[in-house]
Amino acid sequence: MLLLPLANRAAEMSPGVVFSARSRFFCTKPCLIRYYQVKIGLAPTISIYTFMSNHIILTAFGTTTRARQSYQFLESRIALRFPDCHIHWAFSSPTVRRRSESATAPLESLMEIVARLGNGGKIVVQSLHLLPGHEFDRIAAEIEALTEPIALGMPLLKEASDFDRVAHALNDLIRASEDKAVLILGHGTDHPCKVSYSRLAEILRDQIGPRVFFTTIEKPADPPELIIKRILQAGYRKVFCIPFLLVAGMHFFKDINGEHESSWRNLLHEQEIEIDLHDRGLAYLPGIDQLFCDHIDAAFASLAA
Repeated sequence: MLLLPLANRAAEMSPGVVFSARSRFFCTKPCLIRYYQVKIGLAPTISIYTFMSNHIILTAFGTTTRARQSYQFLESRIALRFPDCHIHWAFSSPTVRRRSESATAPLESLMEIVARLGNGGKIVVQSLHLLPGHEFDRIAAEIEALTEPIALGMPLLKEASDFDRVAHALNDLIRASEDKAVLILGHGTDHPCKVSYSRLAEILRDQIGPRVFFTTIEKPADPPELIIKRILQAGYRKVFCIPFLLVAGMHFFKDINGEHESSWRNLLHEQEIEIDLHDRGLAYLPGIDQLFCDHIDAAFASLAA
């Protein structure tokens, strides 16, 4: 592909700049014009951050599993919507960052990225959390303490329209399993934002009917045994299970599809319930990427106001 070699030649002009495979998104038309100006001596050598005046810092808890591919997919979708922005990743989990220390490119915290960027243009920190819970509050507090003009993009479920759009995205997935109960498993929290789970569940039941069951992995309102009892009482012996998680990571492999006896898969099998498990996180669900992009748009708009 033509753009990637051009990006690599631009890197040679700017020592210390490293281009990854996603650099193909960085070579916009102005960037290429500037490259040839530098090449023939009509403009001075500059860094990639001069080409990219705006920055998006995607902020998530992180994962140490193969679910990292979900993050890569989501980044590719956001890069298409914002081709002139440089995209960075910040993981709030110290464990995830610590396990990456031996990697070629160690993971940075949000504050480390902000410090590195300095005043290099407009910065949006986009939360990839599903709810505005404890993690989101910590990010908001860190940003509020900064002097730089930085905007914070809202998590997936914040405004009323967000709930409608997520329900619509789930609808297409759910309607493919007409003869089954639908069990949606969220992460869970003790933060007041936990009401978002019941709000979304109510919307889905209004749209699809009583075959939708919604609970959480951690801090559930009702124990798993009670949820399974309700499924059986409703007459279902088949369940379509959807992880309401951005990525199908540790919670998916351990708590939903794990080998231990208290995993949801084994609890359902114990009651002779057949389980059809959706093995992908919400990142791949059509429409979710655009919802995050709209939140990024709104954050940039707030900086321009």
